[in-house]
Amino acid sequence: MPLNHDPSRYDEHLTLMVPATLWLVFAFLLRHLLLLGITFLPTTGEEITVLRDLIRPEYLLADLLALPVAIVAARRRPQAPHWMRRLWPLGRLLLTASALLYLALLAWQLATGGAPRMTAGDEAVLVSALLNLAVIAYLWRSALVGDVFREFPGPTPDGAGGAPS
Repeated sequence: MPLNHDPSRYDEHLTLMVPATLWLVFAFLLRHLLLLGITFLPTTGEEITVLRDLIRPEYLLADLLALPVAIVAARRRPQAPHWMRRLWPLGRLLLTASALLYLALLAWQLATGGAPRMTAGDEAVLVSALLNLAVIAYLWRSALVGDVFREFPGPTPDGAGGAPS
């Protein structure tokens, strides 16, 4: 089996590992769910108010598109269920759809928010929009990411897991 990338990028199953940059993409695309989870941590309550204000429920829809892909990325192994194997090749499309849905929801909010156009989009909104565009560019321009989404550790002949022979 020829290796198209540096050998350090492969795991014990000779499958490309999810690169660190893609894990950062998962964290970014799941940021609203992560913030929501943080708000349930035990605290004094005062600092959580700021985080709760950052969470807009409509943006959770975009996060939900990326969530199954992140789950599959964390569980990529020969013993993975069949549904994970079928979902993984669609991962780039789902992550792209997540970023595009966020941008569409953001545009809708800016268009219908009632605030003047010059004050409606502050620096944080602009940075968020640009980062979503950067995520889309990374997903489709990186040959490594394309190859990662084409590979999944194969099941072993006996179905018990482990490295294929």
